[in-house]
Amino acid sequence: MDDTKRMQWLAAHIVPFERRARAWLHRHVRTLSVADADDILQEAYARIWVLEPEAIAKPRAYFLTIIRNLVAEQARRAKIVPMVRMGEIESLNIISDEPGPERHASAGAELERLRRVLEGLPAQARRAFELRKVEGLTGRQVAERLGVSESAVEKLLARALARVLDAMSEVEPSPEEAEGSVRERALDQR
Repeated sequence: MDDTKRMQWLAAHIVPFERRARAWLHRHVRTLSVADADDILQEAYARIWVLEPEAIAKPRAYFLTIIRNLVAEQARRAKIVPMVRMGEIESLNIISDEPGPERHASAGAELERLRRVLEGLPAQARRAFELRKVEGLTGRQVAERLGVSESAVEKLLARALARVLDAMSEVEPSPEEAEGSVRERALDQR
């Protein structure tokens, strides 16, 4: 979905509900500051932005679920959580540490992104990567399947892994950082 359609979907399904979501948040988690509530809502928008809207049957309920999960995540990350807040979070019935539906959807998007990156790799590097990282074969087994030396497999994997990691990273590093980090990550994977 292009950005214009995504904005139209948000404007139609989520933005009109934001005021009620904010009121719900303040009513159920009274210890949140206005700034914390703003941060939670902003993060909820960011998480829903990356999803495919057609897959969301009940946008308002989904948005509220994201908000509830964000409140719980915020409490888990905080070094100090007021006891009152813990009671408020408990009353939200957030009892599972299992990923919420938005996590499943974003994981699907990440998997699709990885698939596209893998398709862009040279055929032999892609096959070595799939055999080693997806199928879990040893370097020796990959070498036998591809009919190359183990050293060649290591080189193929290093190149493939470097390209995958670079493509999947969110922030583009400077060329100097990229060169160093690619080498370090490739060495770490051996």
